[in-house]
Amino acid sequence: MKKIIYWFLVLFYFLSNFESIAQNKQNKYYKPIRFSFDGFAKIPMSSNETFDYDIGYGGTFGIVYTLNKAASLELSLKSGYALLNNTTNNTSTSLIPISLGIDYYFFDEDFSPYIGLSPGINIMESKSEISLSGEIGVSYKQMKIYAGYNYMEIGTTLQIGIGYFFRQRPCGCFPFIE
Repeated sequence: MKKIIYWFLVLFYFLSNFESIAQNKQNKYYKPIRFSFDGFAKIPMSSNETFDYDIGYGGTFGIVYTLNKAASLELSLKSGYALLNNTTNNTSTSLIPISLGIDYYFFDEDFSPYIGLSPGINIMESKSEISLSGEIGVSYKQMKIYAGYNYMEIGTTLQIGIGYFFRQRPCGCFPFIE
């Protein structure tokens, strides 16, 4: 597990340096790709013998691509690490979420509410669980705050988080010559 965290941090460091060098701050219109980092808390909404946890926390790193010229649709690929704890039994388990999501921004401004849907896989104790997540949130320039619901067959969680984008969302006023 330490090896995975080490390589994740190395990849994060490399991509963040590449992003800061490659970004042209004068011309944000032609940069549809950006990177994001999210930190979150998970609150389990259901429990059973195999999914008996009180609270969870973790983070994800992702790559985001703006799909259209109006900057209202974005496709993202995210992966990360979460830890789920049971405080009464003093037990915990790790969760590695991998998801492919699509977000819809209601308007193209610095402050923009959005909704998202993310199917994915959660790797938990060497087993994989298929998941579906719904998310609502608000983005402001390079930050976002969101709440989401994650459904897995083994159990469901409510997720509350904050995210940072290494570049502001592209403007919907793409000056393309067609």
